[in-house]
Amino acid sequence: MAVSKERATEVIEYANIHGDEKACSYFLLPQETISRYRRIYNSISKEDIQDIPEEELVRLSASKQKFQDINSVLRKENRETYRLYNTLEEIYKEYMKILKSSPFKVSFIPKHEEIVDKKYAVLHLSDLHLNELIDAREANGNYYDFQVASKRLKKFVDTAIKYMKANGSTEVCVVCTGDIINSNRRLSEKLAQATSQVRASLLATYLIQQVIVHLSQLFNVSFAGVVGNESRIGDVDFDSSDILASENWDYMIYQQLRMLFEGTDVEFFENINQTQTVITLDNGFNGLLVHGNYLKNIMSDKQIGTLLQSYTYRGIPIHGVFCGHIHSASIGDTVSRCSSLCGGNAYSTNDLMFISRASQNLYLVNDDLSYDGIKIDVQNVEGYEGYDVIPELERYNIKSGFATSEVVIRNLI
Repeated sequence: MAVSKERATEVIEYANIHGDEKACSYFLLPQETISRYRRIYNSISKEDIQDIPEEELVRLSASKQKFQDINSVLRKENRETYRLYNTLEEIYKEYMKILKSSPFKVSFIPKHEEIVDKKYAVLHLSDLHLNELIDAREANGNYYDFQVASKRLKKFVDTAIKYMKANGSTEVCVVCTGDIINSNRRLSEKLAQATSQVRASLLATYLIQQVIVHLSQLFNVSFAGVVGNESRIGDVDFDSSDILASENWDYMIYQQLRMLFEGTDVEFFENINQTQTVITLDNGFNGLLVHGNYLKNIMSDKQIGTLLQSYTYRGIPIHGVFCGHIHSASIGDTVSRCSSLCGGNAYSTNDLMFISRASQNLYLVNDDLSYDGIKIDVQNVEGYEGYDVIPELERYNIKSGFATSEVVIRNLI
């Protein structure tokens, strides 16, 4: 059957933009016909080139390149969509598998007597980086894995309890300002990864669950948190919009803890925004939680004023701003920054030349809605007994043995 030049051109130019498969569907043609039309189209192009003026030839070449560029973009987007779908499917499968086999159980949460003169404390967790392996030889003697993390968490809570008892605290709000587990977007992070992020997020949930249960034996406990930039899933850009911010392991861990403690007296704050939220304690103390990555110079007086103006405008006085991100502790009059649980790593020690220690913060809230801040150092945990770690989730890679073993690589011919 004869085909007009116009028909062949129309079909093939559509196929060049959207692909042969969509062209077959749109024009109701089999693939063989599309291929025949392409041969006709190519022969037409070759014949016409001889008689086309140079400026028209340039225009046509540019038009053809435009179609090719559009097609390349569409194919790239499709590939990325398929990769994301496959990744999420694998995450879901592994989550379902592990949840069915792991012993996630909430111990008994006692009911405490109602006290008229309540005293409040805020326990600040930040930058736990629970999936990071740190080699002591690369970080000024700082070694870090899940076992060390569990010991440092336990030491922090034990020490904080002593301060809270001495202060007469009855209520404690645990706040987490992000980066509970480590990123794996960079090659160096993949090599320093203890286990998969799925398993790490479940193990992180289990460790923080034990923190809450431990505290609840002595105090009424509430929990609040925002997400950090290192815990976002995949290559999703960190953004303050709720839908993008919730593509985050911190968000998932928070929701898992909420489900685990459902039906108990442990209260979970409802976030208005996943990157910036205000907690209001029963005595009227308002604490603003942020991770700190998108607020430059957060500790400066000018930045603090700018940050708090928007809340003052809305009629919400802020009595304390709590953040993390920089892995350096700082107790301030209004803004206090928590360090990290992991301490210094190869990057901060050798590239940035920082000297870091593992620590977390405790704030004792006063009756006049001020607070006394305490930095609790947890760097040294030698001989300390930590929280339980589920062996099924602690699947280390080869680097996990670097503290006590030697790896020998041989060439096999």
